[in-house]
This record gives sequence, structure tokens and C-alpha cells, in this order.
Amino acid sequence: MRQSSPLLAFHNTDPLVPVAVGNNNEALFRKLLLGVSVIAGLTHLCFLLLFYKSGVSQLAIINVGSILCYALAFSLLWRHHMLSAWMLMLLEVVGHAVLAVYFLGWESSFHFYIMLAPPVMMVGSLGNWCKAPLVLGLAALYVGLDFFLRLATPIVALEPSVLNGLHYFNLIAVLVLLIFLAGMYYRLVVQSEKQLREMAATDPLTRLRNRRSVLDTSTCEAAKLRRDGRPLSFVLCDVDHFKVINDTHGHEAGDDVLKAVANILRSGVREVDHAARWGGEEFLLLLPETASPGAERAVNRLREAIAKLRVPSKEGPLKVTMTFGISSLRLNEPIDQAIARADKALYQGKRAGRNRVELAPEDVAPQA
Repeated sequence: MRQSSPLLAFHNTDPLVPVAVGNNNEALFRKLLLGVSVIAGLTHLCFLLLFYKSGVSQLAIINVGSILCYALAFSLLWRHHMLSAWMLMLLEVVGHAVLAVYFLGWESSFHFYIMLAPPVMMVGSLGNWCKAPLVLGLAALYVGLDFFLRLATPIVALEPSVLNGLHYFNLIAVLVLLIFLAGMYYRLVVQSEKQLREMAATDPLTRLRNRRSVLDTSTCEAAKLRRDGRPLSFVLCDVDHFKVINDTHGHEAGDDVLKAVANILRSGVREVDHAARWGGEEFLLLLPETASPGAERAVNRLREAIAKLRVPSKEGPLKVTMTFGISSLRLNEPIDQAIARADKALYQGKRAGRNRVELAPEDVAPQA
């Protein structure tokens, strides 16, 4: 008798899958910082040449240090030291902006770079407990710079044309960086949304589609049947003696069996077909444009491939078989009724000895 319990669905799942979205977001943020470090390093190289030619040796030396900081930050990011690289870049941006405004005055517009730090900080990997104080601290620093240095006489007086060029260079550089950051944020949101949609439609253990997803797809395929008369077959299949495998070899072995079976089902169907985990040790195959005879031939190939399967375990290789029940959707028949007929065929196969393919009685061709 087929053993199926809702508890099996919970025993054979992977609770760590939601972490994938966070890991991918961190990878995107790392790419963002890598891009920023390259752009910032090139920008400071331009500043180095400008200040060297303008005779501002102090700021030329400072920019040499800035270039080295971004080179180090890039190296740290490349080795996945995210927090260290991010803090180094933050300190460089703020420190360089403060020193540049102090030496060259407010009109040089180096203070613009401080405004880039808060949005990057809010999506970074820092803990929420320290984001708010740091953002507030940067805001207070910016207001303080405005209050004390906006009207102050700069230590180094640049030519008006050079100062005006610096203003527009910094303005354009900050706008380019903001556009780059906005593009990366957009990509981050889109990719996260895509990953969440995929997770909502995917069984975490087998990586097949889940029950809700395949039901949504079957609704679309059923509409094609009603519109164009294209056949549609449902195949409900069940791992034989799965409870014995779980009880004898443990749930880890049961998980390995489910994953091995899922791989065969995934690779053994056409691209237009859909394989899903129905629940516990049950799977559902959705075969568009396939009537019962064609479905029976395809499913027998799957049954034979699974019968040859040997799943490694601590006690030695496990032999696995599956029983399949097939039904074809009738015109104007509810989907759940067609699946129920496939389920009855599956029960019939279990009673007949398992490791079989059974057609729903209504789909069996009459004998000549």
C-alpha cells in the first residue's frame, strides 16, 4: 500500500535554501564595490595628475594614498573580505573629501562624494544596529563641513578656471557614480525578485517545480486543449516502499533517493514537459501534446531508467523502483479530476505489484 504522509514533505526538505537569495545579493553587492573601486581609483589618478600639474603637492600625495587604498580594497574584495574593503573605502571617501574641501575650499565640490556613502551603506553587509549611527554621523559631518568651510578661505588658492573645472569634474563624476549605483541597485532588486519567484515555484530538495507551480502551468496547458484540441497527459508517480527506505536507512538516504529520482525525471522528459514534486515521495509529470499511448511509452522508459538506479548509502547501494499512473485530460474536464484518475491508476499499479505503468481505466484503448 502506498505510504504517503504530509510529514515526509517536511523531513525531506532543505531549510537552508532561503539563504541563497542573501548570498546572491551579497555577490551582487561585491560586484558593485569592485566596480566602484575601479572607477574611484581611475578618478583619483586624474586628480593626481591635475594636482601635480597645478603644484598642489599635498593633495597629489594624498591622491597617491587614495589610489593605493582602492587597490587594496579591490584586492580585499577579490578575496571576499567584504567588510574590511567596504570600511576602507568609506574611510577613504570621507577622509579625502574632508581634506580636499579643507585645502581647496567648498567651491571645489569634493563634498559631493560624501553623499555617495549613505545609500551604499544602507544596502551593504553592515549590521542594522550600526547603519543608522554611521549614516547619521555622515549627515552630521556634511552639515558641519558646510557650516565651517563653505565660506572659509581655502588654504590653496587655485586658478578660477581650474577650480571651475574641478567643480564640474566632481559633479559629473558623482552623477556617473550615482547612475552606476542606481543601475546596480535595480539589478539587485530584479535579480532578488527573480530568485524569490523561482524559489516560490521550486521544491527546495529536488529542485523540481513544486505543486502550486505545476498546477498553474497545467491550467495554461488545459486552455490549449480546449482551444486547439491538443492532448495533455498527467502522470502521477510514487517511489515504491519509500517508508521502508526512510525507516531502515534514515531520512538522509530518503532525501538522496528523492534527489536521484528527480534527476532522472528531469533529464528524461522533453523540454516542453514539466516534472514536479507533488508531495512526500510523489511526483507529477505534465506532458503537453501527448495522449495516453505516447505518455505510456515515455513513462516506461523512465520506469526502466529508475529501476537501474543505484543510490549510494551507508549500508550499500539502494535499489529504487517507481509506479506510475497516467490519465489524459478530457475536453472540459477539471484538472483535479484528471489527476485523481491518474492517482487511481497509480493505486492500481501498487496493488498489481509496483514498478509498473498503469493507464486510467477510461484511457485504456478497447481490445479489437
